[in-house]
Amino acid sequence: MAMKFILQDQATLRKAYNARKEEYDALRAMGKWSGAILHAGILLELALKLVICRHIGADKLPTMFQIHELELLLYCSGVRLEFLNNVILQHYFDVVHSRWSMNLRYQGEILTQSDADLVHEALFDPSNGLLVFLSQHM
Repeated sequence: MAMKFILQDQATLRKAYNARKEEYDALRAMGKWSGAILHAGILLELALKLVICRHIGADKLPTMFQIHELELLLYCSGVRLEFLNNVILQHYFDVVHSRWSMNLRYQGEILTQSDADLVHEALFDPSNGLLVFLSQHM
């Protein structure tokens, strides 16, 4: 049984990550907090998928990881133990996980600037931000 992979390679996933980051920044600048948080979760999801590719030594993501389950992606990423040994990373993951869902696509502006600021810190804190940490493993 052959493993199936998505069409996009890691370079294309990185381009998608960069494009979603630009959109995230624009949404924050416009005060579109729910949209910014939706994109923040997508950024985390893409980062985890890139870490998985590196962890398993694949240029393309196996289709089994075409999911939006952040906890499962973290579990399969190879960095879960580092998360478990870092209470700040755990807290930041919980901050994002408790506010993000792909269901935000179907909802109006239900999240606040306070929510968006907490998620932003969780992702980009220079010392322990989730994306700062994951970028070392992508």
